[in-house]
Amino acid sequence: MSGIAYGDGRRPVGQSLKDAQAVAGLPPGRWLGRGRSGLGLTEGAEVSDRQLELLFGQGRHPDADRIERGLLSDGADPATARLATVLRQPIEEIEARRQIPLLALDFSYRPQASLIVLWALGDAHTRQVIERAVAKALCWIEDKVAETRWSSGLGRAKTPALVVAAFRHYDNRVGFPLLHDHCLT
Repeated sequence: MSGIAYGDGRRPVGQSLKDAQAVAGLPPGRWLGRGRSGLGLTEGAEVSDRQLELLFGQGRHPDADRIERGLLSDGADPATARLATVLRQPIEEIEARRQIPLLALDFSYRPQASLIVLWALGDAHTRQVIERAVAKALCWIEDKVAETRWSSGLGRAKTPALVVAAFRHYDNRVGFPLLHDHCLT
């Protein structure tokens, strides 16, 4: 997940996600998808280190710390407060069944090569038009493709919305222009 959020290589211990993105010349990650509003996340708001860890590392609400503090101050016991922030099954239950929890998928969105060249050489307006394609592709996936399953994959249903942490990259591993967004879903 770390390479997705700030590019290739290793981030020094203690360096914040925001600082690592700045060093790599990348913009901060941002929240997208229709499902983000159900979690109280604002479209385009910056993705923090802690939110990534909670949602995609622990399967908990991205603002679990704030929610837990509120529940604890209202008198809830710590176990109940923590459980209230779990979005699906607690990871401990999944691991107890000797299964590996799947907390995120990385979808990479990139325009075709000719559009990448146009983006690299184009003016600000041209770049904006090309960059909007990611948002349109995400809407199409939410409308036409995304499904959820339950009961060992036997039951399936259309997923009305996704929660996405999107991270824009501007080049490939050797420095050639390659506009693409990694979208943790």
